[in-house]
Amino acid sequence: MEEVESSSFLKRNVRQASLVSSLIVGISAILAAMSGPLYRFDVIDLNTALNIILRMSITYGLGIGVLIAIIAILLGLVYYKIHAFQYIKFAIISVIISSAVFAVPYSQLRRGAPPIHEISTDLTNPPEFIDILPLRANAPNPPEYISEITGYGMVVNVTEKQKEYYPDIQPLVIGSDDYKDIFSVAKESVLEMGWTLVSHDEASGRIEAYDTTPWFGFVDDVVIRITKTLDTNVFVIDVRSKSRVGFGDVGANAERIRDYLALIENK
Repeated sequence: MEEVESSSFLKRNVRQASLVSSLIVGISAILAAMSGPLYRFDVIDLNTALNIILRMSITYGLGIGVLIAIIAILLGLVYYKIHAFQYIKFAIISVIISSAVFAVPYSQLRRGAPPIHEISTDLTNPPEFIDILPLRANAPNPPEYISEITGYGMVVNVTEKQKEYYPDIQPLVIGSDDYKDIFSVAKESVLEMGWTLVSHDEASGRIEAYDTTPWFGFVDDVVIRITKTLDTNVFVIDVRSKSRVGFGDVGANAERIRDYLALIENK
């Protein structure tokens, strides 16, 4: 008798479990999505945004919601069979939403990026930030090129990690006798990338800009250096990109340099 009552109870509450799962997943997804804008507009600090709101909503909120959804789906299929969809549709939606939210951090982890936050095409003499220095005044990461960083119990050789993970990040060598044209293309490409142009000095061959990520509004600074080689018809474009905050950049700086140089090369 108790087994029958228990079975009847589960059958009656499949729809309720489905609704509860969708409610939990919906709230968790909204909180996860809001963590970036809340930090970006200085409502909360970075630790609260990443380690409390984002991590908790994904790990616990979505985790619990998906667990309830899966249970509801299984019970619905057992008790209602071909008519189950009307009872478990919200649970299915919960699983779909959770998969989409999980895909964002998972896609970043799949990059297999090293724990570094700056990349340079020239590792011997990296381009220096000059005009952008005042904008980095309160940035946790210093403007200088640091070849070895420590944090989270790690000591990371930035130069060696870049060579290991991004061997394709190299200076762009261009054969031309028109320096002004090269500089103009380099500057125009900065704007085409959607970066904010800070300064451009044709005489020294330096361009400085910064890029802002759409979700959290993280700011990464970029300096471009154009130099003439001993061959008067050959110029070298070096690019350095560095994050203002964060120990690692999940590959963003390398991807930025790669895309920028490809844009110039294809012109």
